Amino acid sequence: GGGWSRTSDTGAWMEGVGKWNAFRQKVEGWAGWWGAIGVKSLDTAGAHSMAVPIDRFCFDVDIAIGINVITRGSPFSGTKIRALAEARGMKLESAGVFYLRNDKGNIVYSLDNHEPMPFVPEQIKALMTSGVTFLLDVPCVAEGLGAFEGMLATARAFSSTLEGTLVDDNRTALNDEAIDKIRRQLTGILAKMEAGQIAAGGARALRLFS
Repeated sequence: GGGWSRTSDTGAWMEGVGKWNAFRQKVEGWAGWWGAIGVKSLDTAGAHSMAVPIDRFCFDVDIAIGINVITRGSPFSGTKIRALAEARGMKLESAGVFYLRNDKGNIVYSLDNHEPMPFVPEQIKALMTSGVTFLLDVPCVAEGLGAFEGMLATARAFSSTLEGTLVDDNRTALNDEAIDKIRRQLTGILAKMEAGQIAAGGARALRLFS
């Protein structure tokens, strides 16, 4: 609850075993072809013992924070949504989603239609929707607390201008207490990533969670 969701399931161990064994066989075959003396690699048990803590770490921190702005009555127009998004530095990209990117081109947070229809540039002028969704992918964003505050400020600006309401994925109003809870949880996740030497938004995190 509270606007949180897990972005992936990393527990497909049996599938991983098959891929690992297939990879070893290919490497051993390649080595034999070139006349290599031998190939050193972890056996399945060794690979598993290393993968389990990484898998658990990923499960614990692979979180997305979502904030929805939904209508109190009249639907939101695509024209107003686009104007508000662009005023906040967001750009509509080919996937039909608005993104705010940092100076390195990495995504800070996104804005999507709360309904299934994406924001297609050619159709957005005629689009009407019951809500929009802001999303922050925690492991992939540097300075996550600042990014969250920026996303929250933008969501509040949308809510004020469009006369909407901030809610979580269960359509429960996001009051100050709920938002403070998200901040505390986010602080804990970021601290755990730092302690694991995989800083959110860093090169290792982007490789691991992209």
